[in-house]
Amino acid sequence: MKILMLGWEFPPLKSGGLGTYLFHFTRKLNSLGVNLTFIMPYSGREIKEDFVNIIQAKPGSELIGIPSPLTPYMTIAVNGTLQLQQDYSLYSQLEFMHEVLTYTMNAVRIGKSIECDVIHCHDWMTFPAGIILKRILKKPLVVTIHSTEFDRTGQLFPNQKIAAIEKKGLEAADRIITVSKLMKNQIVKKYGIPQKKVRVVYNAVDLSHYKPKDVQRPLPEKIVLFVGRLTVQKGCEFFLEAAKQVLAEEPNTRFVVVGTGDLLFDLINKSIELGISNRVTFTGFEEDVSAYYSIADLFVMPSVSEPFGLTAVEAMACKAPVIISKQSGVGEVLKNVLRVDFWDTRELASKIVSVLKYSSLMTELKERGFKEIQHFRNWKDVAQESIEVYKGVIR
Repeated sequence: MKILMLGWEFPPLKSGGLGTYLFHFTRKLNSLGVNLTFIMPYSGREIKEDFVNIIQAKPGSELIGIPSPLTPYMTIAVNGTLQLQQDYSLYSQLEFMHEVLTYTMNAVRIGKSIECDVIHCHDWMTFPAGIILKRILKKPLVVTIHSTEFDRTGQLFPNQKIAAIEKKGLEAADRIITVSKLMKNQIVKKYGIPQKKVRVVYNAVDLSHYKPKDVQRPLPEKIVLFVGRLTVQKGCEFFLEAAKQVLAEEPNTRFVVVGTGDLLFDLINKSIELGISNRVTFTGFEEDVSAYYSIADLFVMPSVSEPFGLTAVEAMACKAPVIISKQSGVGEVLKNVLRVDFWDTRELASKIVSVLKYSSLMTELKERGFKEIQHFRNWKDVAQESIEVYKGVIR
């Protein structure tokens, strides 16, 4: 079976969970006998793996690739509590849409000469190229949607142009894969997609990579951890608001934020305004977060709208107690976690304090969560279920 796959990122060039997903997913597909050609945007850096043929969609010789600060999950406009500069929205939209168009043209130029049985696209940035290649190659189109425009903007201010592209891609697809029932229900409701067209294939975890590490704690403080892109979707502002309330009862606590994003400086300023900047550490992006999971007394994922939430599973695999928002798809497949509405910072703070204060609760969450993850899905399960989808559209 030959698959032509289109994606926006691949390790080591990644901005979040999608890159992690694509690495493990393509590796397992290849181990099951699938021949893969993967087209991604030009990064200026060669990427080679022995299990997938990666082609970067370089512009023609008349164009010169230049570094870009744009990322596929950047917040294009913010009308909520965290504001960006006034002239940010229009300029970034034009720049980003131009990059998507450039990728589409070059991906089609490359892809139209590649022999395949199925075209598989990941997220909206690749949908225009996938639709065109479906027409040219006359091959079935499968799309996996890891996050919608409604998720990325916290369900508040979706960009209508992006939402329209998502809708067209979902309608053109012969089969759609979502990473949770939460995501399936959302595209059925928001985009009018027939339920029978959608297959839920949950994410997995690589236990050989995510496991407890013997790391010396840097400070004699209790550590509460956040890992993720610093965007509206991930709810880090609620993490900080809860932190202020926690510190009133547990002052010897440090809140660690691992990740970067377009809201980084807004969040730093928010920590200053809340008067807790001396108790919050922003580390920036980290390639390997296992060490952070391993020293955390508690991991919190307060996402506003999370189709799955790989970080919660990774944290549990490293023996960290976990709190997730009720708006997270990963909650469909996890038992030994605490849950809270993302907006209820009082309840979030109460649960954080309970875990930090009562060692028996912390130990129970650690041990039960770690035991649960040992029997969690692996990436071979994801690959096998996806191959079933491929076979279905080929038939």
